[in-house]
Amino acid sequence: MWLELDADTGIPLRRQIYERIKTLILHGDLKAEEKLPSSRGLAKDLGIARQTVLDAYEQLLAEGYLAARPGSGTRVAQGIAPTASLSGTPAGFMGQKWQRADVSRPDEVNFRSGIPALDKFPQEEWGRLYRHVCRSLPAAAFRYCGPGGIWELREAITAYLFRMRGIRVPPERVMITSGSTQGLRIVARLLRRNSSAVLVEDPAHRGLLEVVVRAGYTVEGLRADERGLDTSALRTLSRERAGRVAFAYVTPSHQYPLGGILPVQRRQALIGFARDAGCHIVEDDYDSEFRYEGAPVSSLYELAPETVIYLGSFSKIMAPALRLGFAIVPDALRAAWEPEKMYTDVHTDALSQYTLAAFISSGGLERHIRKMKKLYQRKRAHLLQSLARHFGSRFEVRGQAAGLHLVAAFPDVVFTEELLAALRARGVRAVPVEDYSLCRDGAHAHELVLGYSHLSEEDLDKGVALLKEALAAHWRLSSA
Repeated sequence: MWLELDADTGIPLRRQIYERIKTLILHGDLKAEEKLPSSRGLAKDLGIARQTVLDAYEQLLAEGYLAARPGSGTRVAQGIAPTASLSGTPAGFMGQKWQRADVSRPDEVNFRSGIPALDKFPQEEWGRLYRHVCRSLPAAAFRYCGPGGIWELREAITAYLFRMRGIRVPPERVMITSGSTQGLRIVARLLRRNSSAVLVEDPAHRGLLEVVVRAGYTVEGLRADERGLDTSALRTLSRERAGRVAFAYVTPSHQYPLGGILPVQRRQALIGFARDAGCHIVEDDYDSEFRYEGAPVSSLYELAPETVIYLGSFSKIMAPALRLGFAIVPDALRAAWEPEKMYTDVHTDALSQYTLAAFISSGGLERHIRKMKKLYQRKRAHLLQSLARHFGSRFEVRGQAAGLHLVAAFPDVVFTEELLAALRARGVRAVPVEDYSLCRDGAHAHELVLGYSHLSEEDLDKGVALLKEALAAHWRLSSA
């Protein structure tokens, strides 16, 4: 197999191999069940280290482009339609009340998800850049800026996305937001139509569901599994129900909260549905920066840039207090986006935008991500070791390959309100996956979401020990 690599581009060779093979598959040049060269053979042909090829193959396997079977080698996976065959142009949940408030005691171990290690925020570097921005900007820069954001930040984000995610996008498509929540709110307002519905994963992020419900949408939940949104259910939607869908909201790189990666076959099925239904897809690139097994997963956006609206945020990378995010919007929505943003909050804080632009351009953001990824990887390993030490074979884990949390499943436990109250009484707080479910059918009542990024190793040990005490008491009562 001929692959042309360029060592002078600055793009890692493993990423180049991954991109070349993926393109060959999507263009139909490599067909289903076609066998790929062995990693050793391809590495020899290309004159590179075998591990580089292995890394690329593992990424393609993780995303569903390849399949590996013992004794059969590595082959192109089945069910991938060439992108040229996907044609067309894009043209319930009713305000459920979330019942569990997240109010912690100071001495409590709270396994809340989505909180970065705030003590590692680069305060000195950020403060230095902010002061430099304030001193060096001309007076005109202190006026209102455009609602789309300052050009320097939009350019910095496009370069960052290409380096980190392989996404090619012109700066004029990048719209600066005050976080992904605001981005979703603007999307919801722009795409609203009579009897609008939103397709979401089930289980799903509670706060973002509230955003679309408050915007007047009904919610259609489709079950998610260990591979993300189960797109087979799209085939069962009636023409009438499909016609009511304004957009689908998904987290394909790291499904929240289960952690699955949406494989390419399901990505294509979702894109095909959106094009047939004349709706958009909102891709929330949740936690994509912190992937511990393999390289960051490629975006859904790159498969259908005129159908997908891509939302990104710096809250999980940096700190929630930094209300900065962005959206990549199709050309058809650009003209409407800026007035909607204008009448939402005029513009996102311009001084913070200039500071973030300088932080990205100086390499500070990528240094910070590398540092935090190592830290979170250690915490993740520590939590897994602690769970194994305390529970042995009585628990299972999923969603641990990326992100700031994992899901611990205890097959012989149902996390009722009484059991959760017992956990809190012992000084530990965690949310069951069932709380994120729309259908509430009990399928996830045995699973807990355990966020670890903001906790010290000592707190992780303490929290798992307290969880063990509470479950041990529960097991004794159950067997009595």
